[in-house]
Amino acid sequence: MPLCQSLLTNIKWNNCTLRFHHRRLELHYRKYSFKNVLMHSRLALLLGAMIYEVYGVLDYMLLSAEIIGQIAIIRLFTTFSILAVFAMTFCRIYRKHNEKILSFITIFASTSLLWKMSLIDQVAFPYYFAGLLLFFFWIHAFQVFRFPYVVFTAATIVVTSVLSFGRMPLSFIEVASYSFILFTSASISIFSAYITEKHNRFLFLREKELDRERYIHRERSMRDTLTNLPNRALLFDRIDQAIEDANRNSQICAGFFLDLDDFKKVNDTYGHASGDAVLKEVSERLKASVRGVDTVARLSGDEFFVLAHDVKSEAHALDLGSKLLNVIRTPYYVDGKMLDNLMSVSIGICIFPYEGAVPSQVVARADRAMYQAKVSGKCSIVVAKSNLLRSI
Repeated sequence: MPLCQSLLTNIKWNNCTLRFHHRRLELHYRKYSFKNVLMHSRLALLLGAMIYEVYGVLDYMLLSAEIIGQIAIIRLFTTFSILAVFAMTFCRIYRKHNEKILSFITIFASTSLLWKMSLIDQVAFPYYFAGLLLFFFWIHAFQVFRFPYVVFTAATIVVTSVLSFGRMPLSFIEVASYSFILFTSASISIFSAYITEKHNRFLFLREKELDRERYIHRERSMRDTLTNLPNRALLFDRIDQAIEDANRNSQICAGFFLDLDDFKKVNDTYGHASGDAVLKEVSERLKASVRGVDTVARLSGDEFFVLAHDVKSEAHALDLGSKLLNVIRTPYYVDGKMLDNLMSVSIGICIFPYEGAVPSQVVARADRAMYQAKVSGKCSIVVAKSNLLRSI
């Protein structure tokens, strides 16, 4: 079901966080984007773990044997943590807290890298610093965070790094240079994330607007223009669903084919405008006489069809048919004046499902039963008989 029109009009969002002001719309966006977020998260975590381990080759190339064991423990523990988060992506908790979990593991991984950097010689520092910059690229490239989390994660990495640099054996110029490069990289990542998410939200809104337009056009094409009741095409679809549900739940349904008796006299006596008003009144009476799960459709002219679910028995169907017959016979008023013609209706009933039942056949059987009601004197009900009916 597409989003309702009220959600897609007067759309406003917070220009700082990019959140939609309407909570339901924001929840729809998160649900809409989660499939891609989940796929990107798994890819990002696997690739991140792989890069972290491959980057560990530098440990054996640049570090002394005295600290290589400690560095290896830090690296393996971090890789294991990343893979543990990857496993969490298959759990229900990840759907609700995915961004918090990813923010934590990103900050944790960057902190472990800073820990390694605090243990190494100053000569090897630039090689590991390049790895720190990869975190900002990772954050932007996989688009697994909404903008507020990008800001939080990037800012935390920058602040933690600058504080760590101050405790390392680096000169003021080196600390300032490294801090400036980190700040610039983080700013670019944040700006790119802002533009990307804003674009994604525009695409989301456009796609939902198109979905709603397609839904409206489909509904219009499957409804009668005068009464707004389902037309034959939509009725057939509803009957098909009813057959499936009835077979699955061991129930029976009933189709009522209604044809107004001598309706032509109303048009000839009062005009077609009055005739249309009567047809609208008939449709309203029929809808008021059945349950919400049932369907009232207009097939053509003065022919209507009622689809009733779970009617229990043929006797129950006949009771409903009598109710419909009496509802139609109630006097009609047009422009405040009661019509002289007392309306009546002939009703044919088809009980289904039966072996080989299809929508067109259900309607045809009810139509034939209605014709028998017409020729037997009108204002009556006839049930289509079949040896293939199930007894429930």
